[in-house]
Amino acid sequence: MDLLGLLSAIWRRKLIAVLMIGVAALAAITTAYKMPSMKPRALAVGAATSQILVDSDPSTLVAGAGTDQIAALGSRARVYAQYLSSRDAVDQISRASGIPASLITARGPFSQGTGIKNYEQQPAESRAKDLVDESKTYRLVYEAQEDVPIISVYATGPNAGSALELAKSSYAVLKSYVATLDTEGQAAAAKQAAADKAAAKADPNADAAAGVAQQDADVSVVVRELGAPEGGIVGGGTNKVMMILAFIAVLGLEVFLFAAVLRLQEQRRALAAADQAHDVDDEAASILRPEPPRGDAEESGQVSWSHAGSLR
Repeated sequence: MDLLGLLSAIWRRKLIAVLMIGVAALAAITTAYKMPSMKPRALAVGAATSQILVDSDPSTLVAGAGTDQIAALGSRARVYAQYLSSRDAVDQISRASGIPASLITARGPFSQGTGIKNYEQQPAESRAKDLVDESKTYRLVYEAQEDVPIISVYATGPNAGSALELAKSSYAVLKSYVATLDTEGQAAAAKQAAADKAAAKADPNADAAAGVAQQDADVSVVVRELGAPEGGIVGGGTNKVMMILAFIAVLGLEVFLFAAVLRLQEQRRALAAADQAHDVDDEAASILRPEPPRGDAEESGQVSWSHAGSLR
């Protein structure tokens, strides 16, 4: 059966055609939506990013800095990024953002399982932690390049608002942590200055060394946010191409099955017609076939022969 004949046969059976189109449309819809809630199957998550600069006071952006100072700040940035992934920092981020700490997972530049290695190459402890973190809804990843004093914050959550809140809270927690370190450092410096002053009275040569140490203590570390965090929704769009392909595939399968059924019916009709024609031929042959001679015919034949003999 050619294609036009097949389509004509389907069109003559309008109910079957409607059912075939309906089933194909339903299959296409289920590839993009969950039935019967009609929720999109595509995973939509909120994502946000921010940049934190580890700077000095006075700022290196204005006064400039040497290579050694930039490298030192870059090393501090990596340490600070790792601190943000600690449980203490996560608890503070939880309090600042209002998100339960049990739902937050954080990774730093030195954490295992951050994507630097393949999953199979990670140690057993890291794989176990990955399995636990899979159930957590909010994720934070902190990255810091070597010799670059910038921390990149990547936050994800169920929506864009929660991701942005995580990024903002990360900066606030780090700023508070650095301020605490600075306060403790100043207290230790003041204590050291008092001790140096007492030592200077006992030893006049120690006065110059104390002045150099005081000059180094005047440079403190601060963190600055490089612009406000940016965020939005990632994913969540329906894949129209997949829906169209699913519709075409299912409809094509239905047409193939319909053609197979029609072919089977045609073969059955042909066999039935052949059997009927064979029966008719047998009946016609039996009618036209001459009957064999019977006993009376033989007797009549004998009489005729005798009668023929009397005529001689």
